Amino acid sequence: MQSSTRWSRRGFLGLVAGAGGLMTGCAGSLTRPAPGNVVTFVNTNATWGPGFDAASTVLDAKCGYVLQPRAVSNTSNFQQIVRMSSRTDTSADLIKWWNGYRLTDVARSGMLADVTQAWNLAEQRGWIDDPELKETFTYDGRQYGMPLYKTYYVVFYSRKAFARIDADVPATWEEFLDVCRRLKRAGITPIASGGATSWESCIWFGQVVNGTDHRFYLDLTQGHASYLDQPAVDAMNLWVELYQRGFFSAPDIDTSTVPGLFNAGSVGMHLYGTWNTGSYTAAGLTDDDFGEFLLPSMPGGSPSVIVESSPLSVSAQAHKKDAAQKIEDVWLDPDVQTAWVGFLQDLSANPQVLPKVAAPRQIGAAVAEQKPSQAIRYWEASPPVLVEGNVQDLSAFMTNPTPGNVRPTLERLQKRAEIEWRAWRL
Repeated sequence: MQSSTRWSRRGFLGLVAGAGGLMTGCAGSLTRPAPGNVVTFVNTNATWGPGFDAASTVLDAKCGYVLQPRAVSNTSNFQQIVRMSSRTDTSADLIKWWNGYRLTDVARSGMLADVTQAWNLAEQRGWIDDPELKETFTYDGRQYGMPLYKTYYVVFYSRKAFARIDADVPATWEEFLDVCRRLKRAGITPIASGGATSWESCIWFGQVVNGTDHRFYLDLTQGHASYLDQPAVDAMNLWVELYQRGFFSAPDIDTSTVPGLFNAGSVGMHLYGTWNTGSYTAAGLTDDDFGEFLLPSMPGGSPSVIVESSPLSVSAQAHKKDAAQKIEDVWLDPDVQTAWVGFLQDLSANPQVLPKVAAPRQIGAAVAEQKPSQAIRYWEASPPVLVEGNVQDLSAFMTNPTPGNVRPTLERLQKRAEIEWRAWRL
């Protein structure tokens, strides 16, 4: 929660300078509305500029406004800047944030404007029909952002590596394990999995817990179950078993290097969000080089998939709040989304719109056909302080993934959960 203290403009601009700057040019421009039909938009993705430009061309025709993105790539700096600027006249008009508990954290502090009307309009026009996703954008019965994208955590796979062992995409957990065994025998690292020094440690943790017991995952992340309960122990033991079989890479692997390893055929698979598809195509890989599939249900589990989505939110202190709201109204328009996902190469929250790349299109088709239950990504599924502390412990676990380290790790997670859930509910 944020205090009611109002920061001075000088204090905020000093933070911006210390963080490396929010934008080039005169910092004083942050205190004034952008000129003409420009709506400012702060986000964490410096490489997404061309996509926002493509969307802006269509937005201009639809509502008369365009986006001016301002990127702060460092997540910690970004959060500091956005939180502090929301108390001053230096706030951007639109903000890319996180959904789930991270959205609740800032919505209940008054940082964001209500965009329920835009969500209702999108539903009426048939641009979105997704109650599970909607819930993660909702605080106190109102929505505080429109989905920038909808990404699924899936298994990317190297067609070169699979061809070398003559493997098909696995349809069951046993088939998945068999592919891992065959890749290992061929001298290919079965699964790239980083996280020893990053948030990525929560990817496989969330996957094994949700994959073995979806209902327990929901209860755990909402504070209604314990990290010491048997389903959590069983999930961690499954994770350990995969390590003991030698299926994972070193935990300090750099995700940005995985497309190159796929191209070389030295790594077989990588569990990650479909939003990372663009990294593969940017590295020169085509539909002939890589694919994506939903990880089969784990022992005792039912079909379920982890989902990530970021809100396009309106700042409560926006200079151009009306203009920002108009962009919200048309963001899920099929024409806008076609331009946007054409760049992003990920899936849209509007099911009518699919990217051109085959891999995520096939994921969209698989989700539509199989209708797996959906679970919000662990990073957004619980109070931020709890998650960020637990991620550090999970990172440490990845450097020592042994049976003897399961219980001590879960005890640390549960001790933190007890403290942070009490603080959250105050």
